[in-house]
Amino acid sequence: MLKIYNRTVLILAGLQFIQSIAMGLPMSFFPNYAVSLGASIASIGIFTSSFMLSAALMAPRMGGLADKYGRKKLMMLGIFSDIILGVLTGLAPSWEWLLFIRFVNGAVSSGAMLAADALLQDNIEPENRGETAGFMMAAGMVGRNIGPLIGGTVQWLSINALNFDILTSYRVPYFVDSGFSVLLILLVYFFIKEPKEHHELMQRAREAGGKLVYTDTMKVILINAFMMGIGVGFIMPIMVLFYNDKFGMGALEIGTIMSISGFIGLFASFIAGRFADKMGRKPLIIIGNYLSQFFGFILPFTGNPTQAGITMSARSLGFNMSQPAFQALRADLVPPQHRGAFFGQMNRFFTAGDVIGPIIGAWIYSQYRTEVFNLAGIIVPGIGITFFINSLIGFLGTTTLLLFVKEPKPEERATRLPNLVH
Repeated sequence: MLKIYNRTVLILAGLQFIQSIAMGLPMSFFPNYAVSLGASIASIGIFTSSFMLSAALMAPRMGGLADKYGRKKLMMLGIFSDIILGVLTGLAPSWEWLLFIRFVNGAVSSGAMLAADALLQDNIEPENRGETAGFMMAAGMVGRNIGPLIGGTVQWLSINALNFDILTSYRVPYFVDSGFSVLLILLVYFFIKEPKEHHELMQRAREAGGKLVYTDTMKVILINAFMMGIGVGFIMPIMVLFYNDKFGMGALEIGTIMSISGFIGLFASFIAGRFADKMGRKPLIIIGNYLSQFFGFILPFTGNPTQAGITMSARSLGFNMSQPAFQALRADLVPPQHRGAFFGQMNRFFTAGDVIGPIIGAWIYSQYRTEVFNLAGIIVPGIGITFFINSLIGFLGTTTLLLFVKEPKPEERATRLPNLVH
């Protein structure tokens, strides 16, 4: 019986933390960097979409390579590519080159993340998957909250302490980003152990069992991942605009609300993961998702920033209640020798939704943000239509999962490593 927090799990949590910092570094200034290289403001969304699109296209292939050649090898390749591409991002001579580098980076980054995800499941017992997923999510959330602060500080120091010009100040944080990736690759090389017999066991199981067979439950999970991706993408691009339009809030106030709700979600994910191991996956997924959709629906009706902050925190709490259970459920469903391939497909479906969501959500918000509707005597703000549609999508996805997904019993859950009958 493995310890829940064995060395591999702790190292992977550290990798998640560092990688999340690295990914968050440019968030506070990336649009300005792209514009400085000649991109138009209207095209900024393309840079994000290009990264997600290449990740979606390559994720199943990358996951399959992790199954075939080993988790550690693909992690090393992906992180090494991040080092090179991080440097190239900081040296990009034009916005066209920047766009191309972002596209390539999305593909290789997906390989490293999927391999790490599969390796995590190889090193924990089925009955501990929920708690471990919550622990990993917490590590990632802390990194994502710290990353933009570090990136913004490096950019500010580049101008005010090192006297670089504005364009150069946008380039410098990417070299720091690559430095984080160097630290990552050293941690993987020296501390992540994937025994040779582990890889051989996976190969033998794959040869004996053939290709991955998608059950009806797995297909519903993929559809749910797509709808979840749409929901996440629907709201994120317009959240800042919403707070500004409705309450006239500035960046500091908006950032405070987002940080508080994020940290509330952090604690919720860790606690909910433990409950998912004891109570089952579906109850936490259903309760958390419905709670999140309810508070997302009422957010446009809030009357002041305090009410909005409380509502956002409750929405974050619900979402983060559901995620560790959802992560554990997907691992319960798929044989270990096909884990990378299935995780890759889920990544593709989620990312496809996340590419579509921002485009549709931003367009709807722009069309109705100034409208007011009277429905049977109830005043409905047009600014909330994007949130209402998002909640409806989430409600339908959760209900589909409730009705059509069969959760395996504890004894039916996919094992940590393949069980071969000799």
